[in-house]
Amino acid sequence: MSILFHILKWVGPLSGVGAITLGLLHWFFHISFLELHMLFGFLVTLSLLLSGILALLTRGIRVLGAIALVFVLIVPVFGLTQMLIFIGDFHWLIQIAHLLVGVAAVQIIEKICKHALQNKQKPVIGKKAVSVS
Repeated sequence: MSILFHILKWVGPLSGVGAITLGLLHWFFHISFLELHMLFGFLVTLSLLLSGILALLTRGIRVLGAIALVFVLIVPVFGLTQMLIFIGDFHWLIQIAHLLVGVAAVQIIEKICKHALQNKQKPVIGKKAVSVS
């Protein structure tokens, strides 16, 4: 499972950087790579789903796993419908919320992977831990 956390630790944030970069290019300069932006968003969501499932199976970070699975439902729905919400002068509020939801998704992935990789159980000799006094 450690290998999966290492992979997700890189795929999630790198996809997030790609999605944020392309989203900001679209927002500020009207340079549209929308399909590629959506692909990066899909990779972030997939990384969030996998890290959430793995976190549910890992002692100590199950709550983060539950939060990740809730976000997995929010991210694609909000991402696909955000163009239809508050059309007009206040659409920038939705764009900022869209950005923050994406950043939060990446942060959850990073937090899950960090805790999972730091809290790897140490190998124990026999059935009892050896203590030195």
